[in-house]
Amino acid sequence: MRLKPGQWSGHLQGKLASVYGLFSDEPLLLQEAEEALCQVAAEQGFAQRQRLNHSAAPWDALRDERDAGSLFAEQRLLLLRLDSIKLPKEGVSALQYWLASPPPDALLVFSGPRPDASVQKTQWFKALESHGQTLLLYRPEGADWIRWIEQRLKLQKMSADDEAIQLLADLSAGNLGACHQAILRLQQIYPGQAVDVAAIRNVLADSSQFNIYDLADATLRAEPTQILRIIDRLRSGDGEPALCLWALHKDLRILAELRAAHVDVDQVFRQNRVFPPRQNWFRAAARRLPGHSLLAGIRECLEIDARIKGQDPTPVWPALTDLCLRIAGSA
Repeated sequence: MRLKPGQWSGHLQGKLASVYGLFSDEPLLLQEAEEALCQVAAEQGFAQRQRLNHSAAPWDALRDERDAGSLFAEQRLLLLRLDSIKLPKEGVSALQYWLASPPPDALLVFSGPRPDASVQKTQWFKALESHGQTLLLYRPEGADWIRWIEQRLKLQKMSADDEAIQLLADLSAGNLGACHQAILRLQQIYPGQAVDVAAIRNVLADSSQFNIYDLADATLRAEPTQILRIIDRLRSGDGEPALCLWALHKDLRILAELRAAHVDVDQVFRQNRVFPPRQNWFRAAARRLPGHSLLAGIRECLEIDARIKGQDPTPVWPALTDLCLRIAGSA
C-alpha cells in the first residue's frame, strides 16, 4: 500500500507493517522519514538495529537475515539504503525471497531515490507495495516551498515575516538541507523569537563565523589567495560546509544560466536578485569559465553534498576548496 506524505505521521501512531519502502531524491526528507520510523519501531520493541549496507554483500545478508532469527529473541530493525533504485538481479531475487515469508521478529526498511514511472511498474516494486507500505516524498516547490520553511521555523518555535521567509527561500534556491541548517543556526542565535530580514542576513553573513558571502564573492572575483584564507578561517572556526556549498552551487547555477544561448542577462539578474557589484563579477566569471567547467563544478557539488551527509567518507573542506578554485579559474 502506498501512503501519502500527509498520512505518514498518522500512520506511525498505529501498528507498524513488516516492510517499508521509503523513497525520495531529497536526502533530508528521506533521513527524517527513516528516523521517525526507527524511533517508533524502537518504542514498539525492535531493539536491534542493523544496516545491511555495511555488509560486503547486502543482498546475501538480506537472505541470511530472513532465515536467521534473533539470537536473543529480540525484534530486529533492518535498514537497507539503496544508491540506485534500479535493482540488480540478485537484489530483486533477495527482496522477493524476503517478501515471500517475512520473519515475524523483523522489520525491513528499504530506502533510496524516488523511483520513476517505469520502476514503479516493475514486479519487485509492485510486490513491495503489495506486502508492505511505501512512501514517496517530493521536493516542495512554489507555494509549498514557502510553507515548508514556515513549518520548519514553527518546529523550532520561531516565526518570521513574509519578507524574511521569502529571502530565506531565495537564498536557499530549493536546497532543503542547507535551508534546514540555516534555520537551526537561527534557532541557536534567536531561540523562540520572530526573525526578520536583518536577522537572516546577520546569521548567514557573520564575518567572524559564518562568512559564506565572503567566500562566494572571492570565488567569483577569482581571488585564490583570499579563497584559501577564508576557507582556513571557516574550517578552523564555526563554518558550516552545507551552507558554503549552498552559496557556491547557487552561483554556479546562475553562471550556467548566463552562458545559455540568447539569454537576457538583465532578466537573469532580476530573477536571482543579483545586484551590483556582483553583476560585474558574474559577467567576468561567465566569460572566464567554459561551459564544461561549470558542468564539472555542478557535478562536484553533488559529490560534496554526499560527503556532507555522510554518504562518502572523503573529507569535505579540501573538496570545497577545490570547487572554489575551479570557479575562480585556478584549478
